[in-house]
Amino acid sequence: MMENTESSIYYIRKSFELKNLKLYKEAVEMLYKALSCDDIGDKNIEIIAQIGDLYILLKNYERAIEQYEKVLDKDNSHVHSLHQLCEIYFVLQNYTRALEIAKNLCKKSKSVENYINYFKVLFKLNLFDEIKELYNSLDDEALHNEEIMYIVSKTEPENKYELLEDIIKTDSNNINAKLDLGILCFKKQDYDYAKELFECVVQAENNPKAYYYLGLIFNKKNEHTKAIDNFLKAIKYDKTKVNNYYFELAKAYCDINWLNEAQIAILRSLSILANATPYADTIDEHYFILGWIYSKKNDTKNAILNLDMIEPHSAIYNKAQVLKNMLEFKKGNIIEAKLNLEKLYETDKDNPLLYSSLGEIYKELKLYKKAVEIYKDGLKAYPDSFSFLSEIVDILIDDKDYDEALKYADDFITNYPNCPSAYNSLARIYYRQKEYGKALNELSKLIQLDKNNAEAFYFMGLILNDLANPNDAIEHLTIALNLNPTKAKYYAQISRAYNLAENHNDAFLFIKEAIELAPEELSYKKQAAMIADETGNKEEAKFYQKLVQNSENIAKQLRSK
Repeated sequence: MMENTESSIYYIRKSFELKNLKLYKEAVEMLYKALSCDDIGDKNIEIIAQIGDLYILLKNYERAIEQYEKVLDKDNSHVHSLHQLCEIYFVLQNYTRALEIAKNLCKKSKSVENYINYFKVLFKLNLFDEIKELYNSLDDEALHNEEIMYIVSKTEPENKYELLEDIIKTDSNNINAKLDLGILCFKKQDYDYAKELFECVVQAENNPKAYYYLGLIFNKKNEHTKAIDNFLKAIKYDKTKVNNYYFELAKAYCDINWLNEAQIAILRSLSILANATPYADTIDEHYFILGWIYSKKNDTKNAILNLDMIEPHSAIYNKAQVLKNMLEFKKGNIIEAKLNLEKLYETDKDNPLLYSSLGEIYKELKLYKKAVEIYKDGLKAYPDSFSFLSEIVDILIDDKDYDEALKYADDFITNYPNCPSAYNSLARIYYRQKEYGKALNELSKLIQLDKNNAEAFYFMGLILNDLANPNDAIEHLTIALNLNPTKAKYYAQISRAYNLAENHNDAFLFIKEAIELAPEELSYKKQAAMIADETGNKEEAKFYQKLVQNSENIAKQLRSK
């Protein structure tokens, strides 16, 4: 039996088919044809409402509003049209009109969906007192709706934690609630629970804010490579490109002394800063970080240029003065820098950089007792300081006070079990005490935490050479060279290993590389002369012996001045 093409049902059915095919304009045409049919009867307001729905899909909100208003002229209690109008005005950010409709809807029907819209509009209008009053008037079903609780949590800081916990209990997959609760826990310094929540968020979605906070947590735990990995993910997945994640990334790079990467990150952060006024309060810290990076690169001119950008009224000004004195120290003005820093120390003991700078000068002057004392004072003022504890251990090792160094190294590992340098410190102590097995064991733990630590592989190679195990030494030293091919001492040590293995040709090639990288190092020239002599290469042996003699004569002349 053929369909009657003049039947409203036919056109309505065709409209649904076209809508399912996402052919919304054609679907609208079918419904207009349905309205012109003789058999439309009292179905016309529902058809008009459906036309409004299709205009929403076409994002033609003006025409959609016209259709719903037509419906409401005939039936001012038409809930669907009221609901759709509320949604449209919300999208158009006409929150005042949306609020009128939301109130009207809740009078007609106290459904949870209507209350959700009501709360959304109140929140957009910052009517927090009304939100609280409305929430207290809800029945049990609406009171425990997670969307409503989430909106209320945004407006009630005193109950926020409990509300977010309730949301998660109701809906364990609520990512927004977990993210907000994680941020709240982070601010309360409950880092373990915050980390657990953020990890749940990133398992569900690549959320840049969650990655950012994970980076901050790992930084606080001195797991800097993990921090960097999370900051990079935050940058990758941040579609807005307005969040200044580069700032924290730069600081994390500074923590592990990756200076080139830190410089690139802080400069990118500055470029974002230029277009984003909310970050203006960190401008001085940006200049300070750049100054610090340039100082580490021995670029004194650029370091001072950036430090001079910091205003005297800035909270970071004293830190800048400390760093400027450290630049004087590096230029050789050690006593002047020492006196200036000691003077600053008398009036400013809330400056962690001051402790580390004075400690560094005392260490350079081999005033080990004073260096340890200043770092201990720093540790009292900043008990969570990873660097002060690390410096105390290293200085005690340099001062050959191994028992005291072991005591602090144990504290170091207890406080920072995932920090590679803690195990490096223990390895140094055991090495000095000739407990090579224990030293290798600590270095193995270090490598488990950081497989890209070239120094750890080098140190293992050195110890294995001392144990006359050159083949294993070569294996570890090759990894060190692959990770960092710029260190002269790595080439010298692998040369030693090849020489122990009686592969004198390779030993000679590697020591020549070491000399090329560090031509001032006398011991490398002596090593080259020895290897050349062992290979029977008299000419090369004579050449390097002459280099050794020349270097010793120059050193003698310098000492006599």
